[in-house]
Amino acid sequence: MANFREKVVLVTGARSGIGEATAIKLAEHGASLFLVALEEDKLQIVQQKCMEKGLEEEKIGFCSGDLSQSAFREEIVQNLIQKFGRLDILADIAGYAMFSHVSETKEEDYDKFLNVNQKAKFFLAQLCLPHLKETKGNIIYMSSNSSTIPQPRIIVYCMVKAAIDMLTKCLAKELGAHGVRVNAINPSFIDGTNILVNSGLQATEEDQKQYAEKAARQAHIKRAGTPADVVSLLLFLASDEASYITGSINNVDGGKHLYP
Repeated sequence: MANFREKVVLVTGARSGIGEATAIKLAEHGASLFLVALEEDKLQIVQQKCMEKGLEEEKIGFCSGDLSQSAFREEIVQNLIQKFGRLDILADIAGYAMFSHVSETKEEDYDKFLNVNQKAKFFLAQLCLPHLKETKGNIIYMSSNSSTIPQPRIIVYCMVKAAIDMLTKCLAKELGAHGVRVNAINPSFIDGTNILVNSGLQATEEDQKQYAEKAARQAHIKRAGTPADVVSLLLFLASDEASYITGSINNVDGGKHLYP
């Protein structure tokens, strides 16, 4: 079983969904956690859930704000290092979907989306690299199988996820000599997350159910994914047990990517 008791993990997007599930599972394994999301009140709830799993309060820190802002990214890393003195794993999960055809997409929405979902990941990694090199740590990016499956209604989302896949590969090449690994996880639609609401859609429970049913039809395993499906792979890739794996793009989609 993976041992995270001596590891410090930075988890972005920790307020809900895959990010929250990642934080809670890492808490079960005793990792020291630094959690990041927009809303402080939601981070406090996740912090409490981690403590209920037995993680001591002093082993949890958090910082709330907008990842698209460079000053906030700097604040994250400064506060993390001040609290824990090291960084072993960056689990960069934060992001949201953008539903818009080309003809409907506004430039300001495009810029905002790229700033949060692409640019922020590049420059947060840049800030973390000196500390990851010291610990020979690793980075896990949350990408999507939409990086390779064209979908017109979420074209900008598809473009950004393709960029994350390439960032993963390029960083893996650049950092391998320093002992730092970089991998990506590419889920399909994951039931039990707030991705529809966070994307700005006025999604209802019925909408969520319909998306999950569609995902089940598209998957060869014939069910929608859950946060636990993603987190189990994330923990393996982040662990020392995966010490010879880097630059990998890992579909967690029940086989959806096998369709033409």
